[in-house]
Amino acid sequence: MWFLIFSGVILISAQSNPETLQLLDKAYKSLYENPDNTFQILQNIDENKESELIKQRLQILSSRAYNFKGDYAKSIEQSINKDLSENRNDNTSFYSDNALAQQYQSLQLYKQSIRISQNLVDNASKIKSQRYPENLLAYIYQLNASNLMVQKKWKEAEENLKQSNSLLKDSDEDFIISIENQIYETFLYISQNQIDKAGKAANEIQLKLNKTPQYIFLRAFNLDNLGRIHFLKKDYQKSTENLNQGLELIQNKSYDALKNRIYDDLSKNYLALKNEDLYQKYYSIYKEQTDKLDKNKKEAIRNLVKLNDQYENQRIEYSHKNFTSNILIISIICLIGIAAIIFTSFSEKKKTKSIQKQIDFYSKQQEFSKKIEEKEIIKTGKTEPEISKKPVFISKEKESDILARLEEFEKSENFLSKEMPLAVLAGQLETNTKYLSEVINKYKEKNYNNYINELRINYIAYLLKTDSAYLNYKVSYLAEKAGFSSHSAFTTVFKSVTGISPNTYIQQLTQNQK
Repeated sequence: MWFLIFSGVILISAQSNPETLQLLDKAYKSLYENPDNTFQILQNIDENKESELIKQRLQILSSRAYNFKGDYAKSIEQSINKDLSENRNDNTSFYSDNALAQQYQSLQLYKQSIRISQNLVDNASKIKSQRYPENLLAYIYQLNASNLMVQKKWKEAEENLKQSNSLLKDSDEDFIISIENQIYETFLYISQNQIDKAGKAANEIQLKLNKTPQYIFLRAFNLDNLGRIHFLKKDYQKSTENLNQGLELIQNKSYDALKNRIYDDLSKNYLALKNEDLYQKYYSIYKEQTDKLDKNKKEAIRNLVKLNDQYENQRIEYSHKNFTSNILIISIICLIGIAAIIFTSFSEKKKTKSIQKQIDFYSKQQEFSKKIEEKEIIKTGKTEPEISKKPVFISKEKESDILARLEEFEKSENFLSKEMPLAVLAGQLETNTKYLSEVINKYKEKNYNNYINELRINYIAYLLKTDSAYLNYKVSYLAEKAGFSSHSAFTTVFKSVTGISPNTYIQQLTQNQK
């Protein structure tokens, strides 16, 4: 499931310059009109004359603008360059934690985002007692709801959205939050296959947004949702109309992440409509933009490691204060693991120079990584780095914990990620590679690569069986959807799991439908 990060918290101070507050409010609204305008507005504020709280809001708004543009690296770099953690204290920590949780979520590091957002919700009473604006809590509940949806905890997510709505009043910002909450509600309905309910909600949102046409981002995003809803209803023509309307709204705006989402959806529609030319056009754009965004995300993760180092230094320096430091420590450990993986990946790339190029639309950096993945998939022998053959002793408690985490992992769709080697999953499950490999071998009766590949193939087989639209897709698209680096790798693994090729499987399902 894909989510966009919306928020840009408004911070009001009685001692603030009224003109400054007006500019900040204008900058916030411009996030939804054209994020490039946000930077121009913020340049009119002399932050040297402002309080630390206003400086922080300037920083968060600028960071959010980059995030809307899909420039995740600069979004986090903005936080680092302006020393988000330097003036962290009891009066600003909730803002900082909320911003950090959003950064994690935009990079799809959901585990870390979930920990922080849930902690913030648990501290709701403390936030109220310290007289934070109520819409900060509304944002926090909204963020936590989206994280709960990633975990497929639909009822809890719905309750968090209700909590968020209960804190809203009549300001322009609160109106935007309410629209965002309604968009998340459509996600909930779609996820639970309540398509008609989702369509009704999306149409209601569109009527409200017609009265505020300046919020281009929200209008385009809701049109994309409508497009997805019509796609699920197999009304591909109407879906295409909605998507093209949304794309037209933001074509000249720098909402790159949202554009890419629409490109993906358009390619699926044109494939279903059997318009090969337009399918190839939009799928090529989608792949090219995805490669750029993925590269940017990797740089953003490196920046986020630096940011967390700053947080940790502050935690040590001010250890007598009760910050939410436990959350940060866990986050740092996870991100150090990610940094190690990036370093390892770089080292492994040097060893794969002799591997022939498999796909010409990937960037060189990503291509090397994906070749490694394909090489590991196709090999039948040493598919993983050799782990010591000595018996690994794991306590029953630890085994149970790893098994429980694996069960949650299997319920998610994270196994579809192309960047999911053993070390990454071990980091996400907060264990080490030896323990994880041992538990998978013992309880799943297969090695790690076979375990991941079987999850992927079963997922694709399920989609083919339950959604006839997928029967029209090319095998190359199904391979991409399943997280494989190439058509050949996907076909090899599919046949090893099911006993037949993907084409044969599709033919059988098509014949059964007839």
